[in-house]
Amino acid sequence: MTMTDQIHQIQASYQPLEDRILLNIKTLNQHVYCAWITRRYLQLLLPALHGHHPTSHEPLFDQKKAMLNQLKNEASQLSNGFNQPYQAPEQAIYPLGETPILLAKITFKALDTPAPFVHLEPHSGQGISLPFQPELLGALLKVFGQAMEAADWQLDLNPIMQLPKQMRLQ
Repeated sequence: MTMTDQIHQIQASYQPLEDRILLNIKTLNQHVYCAWITRRYLQLLLPALHGHHPTSHEPLFDQKKAMLNQLKNEASQLSNGFNQPYQAPEQAIYPLGETPILLAKITFKALDTPAPFVHLEPHSGQGISLPFQPELLGALLKVFGQAMEAADWQLDLNPIMQLPKQMRLQ
């Protein structure tokens, strides 16, 4: 399902009983998308958020564009409300249902256009389509970085795929 409204808040929190990260995305029109992220899925997703193919680690974009995107990530995180604590809406609408979906696939669409998308999908059924934009990627990296520290999963990622130090909790 493609989000038709602007994303307002993102939360990723480690749930120890599930040994998973719960991702909540809230839009300005009070739509809430909930998904479980496993350790294996996050290990595939992090390289993609850094602009690399999840398995081959080949760049999804040219290097110059990737560097410009990183600079935009850092600047937009300071100006957007993604640093504010997540607040569940009073009258939430759950397009995918109130039960979180279990993410299993990552699909990229329109990477060679000005409006690329990444689709986060379960094995079957509807998933979440997100714009593959620097502002959103930076916010996702930040919230996943915080959740990874709480999970203490010690993911074995290539150093180039690690979260930048300025995104880690101090």
